[in-house]
Amino acid sequence: MSQDNPSLRELITKWLGPSDTPHLRITRRRHPGLEHGCVLAELRTSTRPLALIFFRHQSGCWRR
Repeated sequence: MSQDNPSLRELITKWLGPSDTPHLRITRRRHPGLEHGCVLAELRTSTRPLALIFFRHQSGCWRR
């Protein structure tokens, strides 16, 4: 994808490093009060599991 609008997986790989991303699971979640829902990124690491919740901005981008 373009550097101006990278995919969520690309952003997570950049933040956490490519060695952890094979253990990454991304799931879309819908909630009644949210128009677009959210995305749950779950990562299994050797020390502990990690869960991050992301919301897409109105522009369509994932922002830090």
